[in-house]
Amino acid sequence: MKYRYTRLSLAMASSLLLTPNLSAAEGLTVLEEIVVTARKQNESLIDTPVAVSVIGAEFFEQTGFNSMSDIVKFVPGFDYSPTNTTRANGTRIRGISTFSFSDGFESSVATVIDGVVMGREAQGFFDLYDIESVEVIKGPQGTLFGKNASAGVVNVRTKKPEFEFSGGSDVMFGTDNELRVRGTVTGPLIEDTLAYRLTGSSHVTDGKLNNAFPGQDDVNDKDTWSLRGKLLFQPSDNLSALLTVDTVKEDNACCLPTYLTSSDDIAIIANAYTENAIQLQAALDEFGIKPGEGNRDVAIFDDRINQESEAGGVALELNYGFEGGAQLTSITSWRDWEIDEFNEADQLSNTDINNRNGTEAESTQVSQEFRLFGDMGDSVSYVAGLFYFNEDVDADGSIFVQLGSFGVFNTQLQAVRSVETTSAAVFGEFTWDVTDRFSLIVGGRYTDEEKKGSYTRTYTPINPNFPQSEFLGAAFVGETTIDDQDFSGRVIGRYNISENVNTYLTLSRGYKGAGIDVAESANLNFVNEEGGLPVLDPEIPTLVELGFKGWFLDKTLSLNTALFTQSVEDLQSINRDAAGLTRNISITEVLSKGLEVDFTYLPPVEGLTLEASLTWLDVKYEKFDDQPALEGADYQGVPEWAASFIGDYSFEIGDGGWDSFVRAEYYWQDEKNSSAGGEEAFAIDSYGLLNLRAGVTSPSGLYNVNFAVENATDEDYPYFVGGSSFSVLGGSTTSQYLGPYRTYRLTVGAKF
Repeated sequence: MKYRYTRLSLAMASSLLLTPNLSAAEGLTVLEEIVVTARKQNESLIDTPVAVSVIGAEFFEQTGFNSMSDIVKFVPGFDYSPTNTTRANGTRIRGISTFSFSDGFESSVATVIDGVVMGREAQGFFDLYDIESVEVIKGPQGTLFGKNASAGVVNVRTKKPEFEFSGGSDVMFGTDNELRVRGTVTGPLIEDTLAYRLTGSSHVTDGKLNNAFPGQDDVNDKDTWSLRGKLLFQPSDNLSALLTVDTVKEDNACCLPTYLTSSDDIAIIANAYTENAIQLQAALDEFGIKPGEGNRDVAIFDDRINQESEAGGVALELNYGFEGGAQLTSITSWRDWEIDEFNEADQLSNTDINNRNGTEAESTQVSQEFRLFGDMGDSVSYVAGLFYFNEDVDADGSIFVQLGSFGVFNTQLQAVRSVETTSAAVFGEFTWDVTDRFSLIVGGRYTDEEKKGSYTRTYTPINPNFPQSEFLGAAFVGETTIDDQDFSGRVIGRYNISENVNTYLTLSRGYKGAGIDVAESANLNFVNEEGGLPVLDPEIPTLVELGFKGWFLDKTLSLNTALFTQSVEDLQSINRDAAGLTRNISITEVLSKGLEVDFTYLPPVEGLTLEASLTWLDVKYEKFDDQPALEGADYQGVPEWAASFIGDYSFEIGDGGWDSFVRAEYYWQDEKNSSAGGEEAFAIDSYGLLNLRAGVTSPSGLYNVNFAVENATDEDYPYFVGGSSFSVLGGSTTSQYLGPYRTYRLTVGAKF
């Protein structure tokens, strides 16, 4: 019997595989049956009662994808929204996430790398290489994965050391002088006892936006490198220790939007005393920039945009197996992340309106998890543990508004802040096999969290000869301590219709701790005690999910579906207030309903694999105490429909043993709107993206060459449409964050 790997399925793949049910004598090609770890224990694909998507190592190798923005297109219910800084970039699961410029908020989507929870979601947006899998677990996962998983979890697993010497490297050349060099090597230091793995990557590309300012470099470029080392120590069959050390650095001239629309002259600019305050259209005309769909032109001094960041850490994972089958796991980690970013906020250097917004921030975290897995008799299994997390964030942010008009603006805002979060939890989940077909699963987590924040906001006139205005609220100094406890959990009923078909019903309640607003725009309306800071209530999601999954047609077809409704109370997010300013705000209730379908099929054509996914989402403002006019409206930035399709055909060239493949990937997204109120100016039309790939591998399997055309039809599409510095002043201007244009890539690789 021949097995074919499933690159995209609703399961979290581990390295273990179940024995297929068909006999080898039948000579059939079937899909692999995968053991999954979605509940932090090994289960077969059809048994796991969780909606989870995985992209495995082969997918990354064939596509060359290396970022979250690449893979979201092929995972049902997963999306990505960029901004002008990775500090506020975020992923969505089923339309839900927290996007915030405040260091006192956490994302609703937890990012976990090799078992370590990242305190800042941005730490997961570096290049992905030497990946075993990226797993997207959907819905509240706080029972097992912690408090900041109220929308779901992105679980990244990198490859471990091996006791046989091997390695590989590749070089990729692409559009805009793109150059990516990667390599990994693994092998034994002590036979069968100590092994290592070293991985490195460098990736550079020229700017994706044309800089119309003479003599200045294009912007939105990329320059990043990373190193990761691992040591695996296995002194006995029941004990192992895995030490991981990693570091990554980026130095990018990123990230700016471009103008989608301009506007009429603005009175405050016309009356300004600032010497170089020019109306938007006049500033654009000076460089021949024409706003519109597909506009990729800006005009700035290239030293007015930068994004430097460094991240690194150490993690130690210990596993010990007891007699009787129980296993104890300990994961200890320390991580540090620094970022220094600023940009020309008005996107033009020939007009002095809002010349610089920027933040320097550092996050240091330590975490410890103890987890025990085992059985209690023949019908009950369990996973239980303890978790500790501490993070310190220090930041210094500034906004420069050069525009001065008789007491309005002419000011530099500075916000210095620090936030410390300490969280401890005890958790457990029990599975009782009531009958051979029906199981009852009950889990819970008790969390005790303390969050301390301090904040100072000051204003300084840029031109001391003129007055200034406190445009984002009064200068103030404050500090706050939050002490909160919560119990979250879930109940799941699982029924095996047959050996290869499973269904489940889940009721789950999650939790994400209260947030302290320490952004430059911190809203004093949410201060509930004298001398305190703005605080938003904890985020509470509740999920009801019905799932169906199984193998069909002699295991040549896998089908996975999930039908769900999820309510999120007090969703922490950002929204524009009546003055057009973006503020951190708590949405009383958001309701997300949807359907996810994913299948893989091996038709009776040798070498052909077909994969597809379909997502339907209906996400609305169910209740919004601060902005009741939005109740019943569609939630911002969520398309109702999305679909993807992959066709992969593998074949041999002649009789010489050369293996080849051709592959097409298509992604389509329905129309959506980036604004909370569904304003027409912020609408994004539906679009489809086509990627084409082909490759050849030598008979020895040691050498390969792949060629790709991504966005082959050169579609102009925005991830996000928003306002601008000029729209805040009273104009109707809109700006857009565009996705990549048609890109060619050639990759040459070798293995040993």
